[in-house]
Amino acid sequence: MNQNVIVMSFADESRAFRALAELKAAAAAGDMQLQTAAVVQRSVEGTFSVRNDEADDMALATRSGTLLGSVLGLLAGPLGMLLGGGYGELFGHSGSKDAAQGRISVVDQMMQAMPPGSTSLIATAGEKSPDVLDALARQLSGVVLRRPHAVVQEEISAAEEASDAAAREVRRILRDKKSAQWHNQFDNWKEEIDESLARLESNICDAFGRGVA
Repeated sequence: MNQNVIVMSFADESRAFRALAELKAAAAAGDMQLQTAAVVQRSVEGTFSVRNDEADDMALATRSGTLLGSVLGLLAGPLGMLLGGGYGELFGHSGSKDAAQGRISVVDQMMQAMPPGSTSLIATAGEKSPDVLDALARQLSGVVLRRPHAVVQEEISAAEEASDAAAREVRRILRDKKSAQWHNQFDNWKEEIDESLARLESNICDAFGRGVA
């Protein structure tokens, strides 16, 4: 089977949940494998939210360090906001957009397949052929995008490395920009909150201890 990350996008939330139910049924019938899945809504402002019921096994799976969990974290994080904004300004017109689409990243492509106002089903799945999901997308008037699991994993890893590097650079710039006047005061502030945090952590430990008992 081909291991893919799938994005199926719809104009309304109910169709995304129908697609999730159909994928579970197809997996139960042995027509495909379904590892993890999440129904994700993208607001008109471009922000993302997971819509699965908390009791849904698939929703719980996205919180356990899976590739899908990493994808959702990337989409909802600062890099996702950066990549998701300003496509009109970036491409200018349809000709330049067509020329650029072959060069953008997998995350870019996934976000383009999830336009603001849409609800999407994102899943990691093993497919014997694309026919099952392609037919489902046609039936529900949706759009389907699939990319190889290995390619998405590679890009997620690179994005996480880039995010860590960016955070280190921000801390370096903030440290270097502090004037001598504030440098010693900053250390005093840190010591001040460290003491308060130590007391808070001790209180939390005591509270949890009483709860367990």
